[in-house]
Amino acid sequence: MSQERDKMAQETCTQPKPLFVYGTLCAKELLAWALTGDSSNVDYIDTLIRPARVYGFARYRLRGRDYPAATVRGDSYIDGYLVSFQSTSQRRKLDDFEGETYTPVSTRTCILDENNECSGEEIPADIYLWNGPAESLTQEPWELQVFVNESLEDWLDLFQGMELTGGE
Repeated sequence: MSQERDKMAQETCTQPKPLFVYGTLCAKELLAWALTGDSSNVDYIDTLIRPARVYGFARYRLRGRDYPAATVRGDSYIDGYLVSFQSTSQRRKLDDFEGETYTPVSTRTCILDENNECSGEEIPADIYLWNGPAESLTQEPWELQVFVNESLEDWLDLFQGMELTGGE
């Protein structure tokens, strides 16, 4: 019992590693749902995210899916958000949301300034790389605005009433 309590105390005191998100979770309403269970909590989400870029990766559409995959590609970069978590539970929620076909790997993010240029501030973070079948990848770029316009409402309707627990 004492070891379990010590482990729980350590997890609440340890700041989870930030995460770079680049796909559907860049839709702030979906990120709000994933972290809080309520898609209207966008103001709260704005306190956790910063525009960022990662170099050495590319983002592609997946065949027959609304969401993208990132792969290693030295001559490319991806823009997205750096999420700084307030609890280990929040990080676990996103790990659960992404599932086993994505693997978190370490990278460095460059924080973007108001002109969408690297500010010079770099922060270590994780990024979810595609771990699914290679034949699922296309060479077509994935665009957030297309997802927002064509699919976001369907996703939010699908998840309405559900909540990720994050292991708490």
